Amino acid sequence: MARAGKAVTMPFPEAFRQVARDILAPRQLAGAIERAALLLLILGAAWVALRLSLALVRRTGSLGGRTLTPLLESVVRYVIAFAALVLMLQAVNVNVTAVLASAGVVGLAVGFGAQYLIRDILAGFFLLSEGVMQIGDTVRIDGDTGTVERITLRTTQIRKLSGELLTIPNGAITRIGNLSRDYGRAIVRITVPYRADLTEALDAIEQVAREWAAAHVQETQGEPVLDGVVDLTDAGAVMQISVRVRPGHQAAAEAELRRRALEALARRGIRIDMRISATI
Repeated sequence: MARAGKAVTMPFPEAFRQVARDILAPRQLAGAIERAALLLLILGAAWVALRLSLALVRRTGSLGGRTLTPLLESVVRYVIAFAALVLMLQAVNVNVTAVLASAGVVGLAVGFGAQYLIRDILAGFFLLSEGVMQIGDTVRIDGDTGTVERITLRTTQIRKLSGELLTIPNGAITRIGNLSRDYGRAIVRITVPYRADLTEALDAIEQVAREWAAAHVQETQGEPVLDGVVDLTDAGAVMQISVRVRPGHQAAAEAELRRRALEALARRGIRIDMRISATI
């Protein structure tokens, strides 16, 4: 007989069998199956809700603009994922209130390590809400120029002329120049040698600019402006012509004006030094 007050230890195999019997008990087994089915139901409902919500967001975005679509998609994903997580915790009898209360303390500690992530998200929110740029705009971001392809809460992607896809954290953006708003200005500079007749050269440049503007009425927003001689260099006098054009047409207008100006100068016998030709 065992001594009074001494704990009776159960052999390991017997303890294992007791645990197995408890788990496989009809009531416990039914409860486990019920919780597993409920978890699968929550996951399925969340997946369906996510698919339907994203489809609705994309359809709305196609009608009213593509810029806010990534923001709405991110918000929908976060909200549905959070709601599904809370429901799943409740399904397995976890005290959600206590978890949310402790999450505040944990979030404070994690926040110090995730400050750059938070900075990017806040910057992305204000970037999208203020409409500084939209998908399809040609922008200059901290010295890099390209077309905006995607804007999310955390990053912005622009496609440069070389084809390079540049991904920039929103919190790292300090300056944005939008070349697709209101109007653009096509500016062409031609360096003419000092030995040439500068008055005749200015005449030729102004004439071709007016001819180009008359032939491209839909692209221009006003008459060309002959800025005259804007600089003096070792190679010659720098002449400038500028014209307001529709946003996004600056490069094409400059290329055409430059070609016409060089041809007009050549017809008048004004030779351009091949070392400097034309500059922008």
